[in-house]
Amino acid sequence: MSAYPPADDRLKHLLAQEINCSVDTFKLALWIADGIVKSPEIRAELERIADAHHKSQPCGDRHCAHCFEVQTAPPTQETSA
Repeated sequence: MSAYPPADDRLKHLLAQEINCSVDTFKLALWIADGIVKSPEIRAELERIADAHHKSQPCGDRHCAHCFEVQTAPPTQETSA
């Protein structure tokens, strides 16, 4: 049994699934997603965000749920032993 989306095209297929809600055909959604995935600017931005997260730094993207949660979480108190 093969996994969907295929590992080598996962980002494209996940984008196409989201885009498909707003267009007439999945073929069109896949074509749009292909253009997004192949865009050097978008790839660079994804790498920048991933690099920031890997370093446990905020990525600066206002739509990043993880960074938003970290910034709006109440401060934690450290207990001394």
